[in-house]
Amino acid sequence: MGYYHYEVTDFLEDQYFKSWVLTPSQESCEFWNNFLLTHPEKAEAVASAKWVLLGIRSEMEEDFPTEGQVTAMLDEIHSRKEATSRWPMRGLWLRLGASLSAAAVVLLAIGWLREPNRHDNHVSYEELLSAVDAPLMEQTNTTTAPILLTLPDSSTILLQPKSSVSYRKDFVRNALREVYLSGEAFFTVTKNRRRPFIVYSNELVTKVLGTSFIVKAFEDARQVEVSVKTGKVSVFPRTDTEVCEGIASPELAGTIITPNQKVLFSREQVQIRKELVDSPEILASAVLPAPLLKFQDMPVSALLGNIEETYGIDIVYDDRLFGQCLLTASFTTESLYEKMELICKGIEASFEVVDGKMVVTGRGCN
Repeated sequence: MGYYHYEVTDFLEDQYFKSWVLTPSQESCEFWNNFLLTHPEKAEAVASAKWVLLGIRSEMEEDFPTEGQVTAMLDEIHSRKEATSRWPMRGLWLRLGASLSAAAVVLLAIGWLREPNRHDNHVSYEELLSAVDAPLMEQTNTTTAPILLTLPDSSTILLQPKSSVSYRKDFVRNALREVYLSGEAFFTVTKNRRRPFIVYSNELVTKVLGTSFIVKAFEDARQVEVSVKTGKVSVFPRTDTEVCEGIASPELAGTIITPNQKVLFSREQVQIRKELVDSPEILASAVLPAPLLKFQDMPVSALLGNIEETYGIDIVYDDRLFGQCLLTASFTTESLYEKMELICKGIEASFEVVDGKMVVTGRGCN
């Protein structure tokens, strides 16, 4: 359902609307000003919802009501709502003035503060599209196999089944290359530092200048996942107004991930967690050293350094404990995790993934 169909209560429960009223940014101000210019008939509903939210903030700064006062306020709202509903078209301001006292405003605030992670704050694909004030092109994969799409800037999208993408018809002329995704897709983005490539997926925003990455953002999923194949990717929630304000700049902010890393964004908790992908791969780059397959009496520091460079990940360890440990072994088709298990077994250590890095701990051999 688009904002055009919203009534006052709908605006009050919309996270993007509340962010604009309470912590406005240049992006949100431009969007809502354009919305009101396009739909002047919604001006009263927008103004009324804005008035309620600002009232909540001022009342919350003063005092909280008792539980008995809350019950009385709720009864008052219900009774006045029934009375005023028999007098339609008398003006939304008058109806709100009769039914929402300062105390009732506080009552609304109590519910929202006690339920900061409720499902109402989720942003759907349709809501993302409804916020765009320009004609869109949409592609939906209704087949059982991935389909390859080519954007006007020569970037490509490998769209998985049951997934949809949309982008502006003026894609090549707009300052930002913006794409809206529902489902899963693999993006290969043509590099253009002056025109960042943005993917909006539920409550998460992915920003790149030119790289390849995967986004998984299904409507009913509890989290959004972004993983990097090549290059560097910036991800951040839509509620991060500071980063959103600089979205048109060539700088990457927010949480930065590189090849073999991924982020998991919890839609309920609005939190980002950085991890390694399930199957890290050796980077395809001519400047990288060849991965070591056989080694004899090699210092662990040199071996771990080779793994860091060939997989593009960070390995954290205490060089005083493990730096001069010597290992003799050979690798064949082992995965990165299997290699690390063998190395750690040889030096009586263990490892875990923390914030997209491998952390090695143990007694050491010095």
